[in-house]
Amino acid sequence: MKKKKPRYNKGKIKKLRERVRQSQNLPAMNRKKRPMSYLEQKVADLLDDLKIEYEREVPLKYPGSGYRYYDFHLYEYGILIEVDGAYWHGERKKIDYPSLMAKKNDMTKNWLAKKNGYDLIRIKEKEINEGYEGVKNTILNVVKENRDE
Repeated sequence: MKKKKPRYNKGKIKKLRERVRQSQNLPAMNRKKRPMSYLEQKVADLLDDLKIEYEREVPLKYPGSGYRYYDFHLYEYGILIEVDGAYWHGERKKIDYPSLMAKKNDMTKNWLAKKNGYDLIRIKEKEINEGYEGVKNTILNVVKENRDE
């Protein structure tokens, strides 16, 4: 007796799930469960102190290749916040491949946020560690501008 071939293999099932996910316009994974870095935690604490509500790990659809995730979304004001650590975002003396890729990703995220009508605040590690009040004022100024519009 001839053994029947299965109608679906793992590859076909994976492709089918991907098509269903795309038709529902959902991101591939839920990154909100990912633990925050210590820099992200500092910014979250700052937002909590300012009593500004936010959402973490917000995806925006990137044409043709999935999603780009932003660290914080101040949904009442249409503001996205990205926290840039020194190691990955080129604040080292030696520029190497990871920081070049991060710069390209940063430029893409800047463009995508603007295209979707968001203001994007980039906060660097040095600013968080050395100028907490400056970061606080920056966020408050952008929130005030968006509230006035």
